[in-house]
Amino acid sequence: MRLSWKLFFLTTPLFVLFLTLFGMWMIQDSFSGSLDREIERCTTENQVFQNSFELTLHSLSEEQQAQASMARLVESFYRKKDAGEGSARVYAQDGSVLYEDNALRLEHSIAESLDDEHNVGYEIVRRDGETYAVVLAQCGNGMAVETTRNITGIFTQRSAMYGRYQAGVLLVAVLLGGLILLVLFLVMRNMQKLSRATRQFAMGRYDTRVNIRSRDEIGMLAADFNWMANTMNRQMEQLQNEVQRQEEFTAAFAHELKTPLTSIIGYADTIRQMELSPEETDMCADYIYRQGKRLQSLSYKLLELTLAGRQTVSRRPVPAPELLREVAQATGQSLGEAQLTLQLSAEDGTIYGDRDLLQSLLINLVDNARKASSPGQTIYVSGENVPEGYCITVRDEGRGMEPEELSRITEAFYMVDKSRARREGGAGLGLALCRKIVELHQAVWQMESAPGEGLKVTVRFGNPQETGRGRRRRERTERRRRSRRSGE
Repeated sequence: MRLSWKLFFLTTPLFVLFLTLFGMWMIQDSFSGSLDREIERCTTENQVFQNSFELTLHSLSEEQQAQASMARLVESFYRKKDAGEGSARVYAQDGSVLYEDNALRLEHSIAESLDDEHNVGYEIVRRDGETYAVVLAQCGNGMAVETTRNITGIFTQRSAMYGRYQAGVLLVAVLLGGLILLVLFLVMRNMQKLSRATRQFAMGRYDTRVNIRSRDEIGMLAADFNWMANTMNRQMEQLQNEVQRQEEFTAAFAHELKTPLTSIIGYADTIRQMELSPEETDMCADYIYRQGKRLQSLSYKLLELTLAGRQTVSRRPVPAPELLREVAQATGQSLGEAQLTLQLSAEDGTIYGDRDLLQSLLINLVDNARKASSPGQTIYVSGENVPEGYCITVRDEGRGMEPEELSRITEAFYMVDKSRARREGGAGLGLALCRKIVELHQAVWQMESAPGEGLKVTVRFGNPQETGRGRRRRERTERRRRSRRSGE
């Protein structure tokens, strides 16, 4: 059964039942009040009749009582009623009727319940479709006075009220049922929209959204669905981009392996099958050696890249000037062979992180600047204190690059000038490793370049003791950078 019908059959009968019980209670309460008032009125009439009868009887002497008939005594203070309205009756001590104003006699058992303390009683009697209130009171001289009053009207009124109320409840139930169905239709229509959108989203239509602008729970659920769809759409795009990068990585890796392996196999087969001079054999062996070293360098870079993505960093204080001097010493020979100058300037300060990884980061940045520079140029490495921590900048005077290339140079195996990079022994993994190290240290880096103006890389390291505001500002900057990179 649909949820709408469940709600309908649950709410409508309960409301009708509540309305019926409440109405019956109201009608019964009104009827009880009217009945109590009629009985009180009948009792009052009986007391008035009794008092008048006793006063009249006591005001006469025994001779006058003997001469006057009971009818004349009663009629001196009482006006007869029609038989349909009620009656008045006076009983003697033996139960015989001394006076009655009409022939209406009703059977009752009030006399059996009377005693000296309770000399007045009443009873409701039904006869021939009529309802009467009978009140019987005992007088001091042993006589009894009975008054009867027709109260059929209040019972008839109650029955009429029940009838009208039942018709009203039926009408209200129909109208209420229609209103509930209408409301459920409107609500379930939005639910159906949400259900259709969910099925479409599950079938791969990730651009599906729900257009529900209500402010109720359904509207909130639709807003949450749209938020979920937007989030999942972004995640799917990121996954697709990641898959594409993985495919490009695999293709580039296979290509990087293909060239040296082909050369190694070819020269090795030449040495194996042909008679070569010592000079030719040395040339082939040298080429095999150089290609083997290239494969070794590639494997080391891949290993470093893999390990950097899996390990955690213990952030220990590292003196920045000392770190930069160690980097200058490690890269001095290769820069000298390339006829390049390294200009170093560092303010006193501390970087918190892993010393070996930080060295690898800066050595790769300097080495990348070396590959992009020409003989006679200078590479600038500087360090300075900033409010958030410590900032290191590596800048070269090389060829620079286009903005679209700048956004991809941190991808594995991506090389701006592939032929030159291979001549320099590069595989396009250095900056990818740098990106991993920067992320592990929760640092922020920025690259600036233009054709012919070189490349400037700025890395900002945070301080674990920095204020919460500074840390949040740095994290927001990092998130914006990642978002721009994902969008590109």
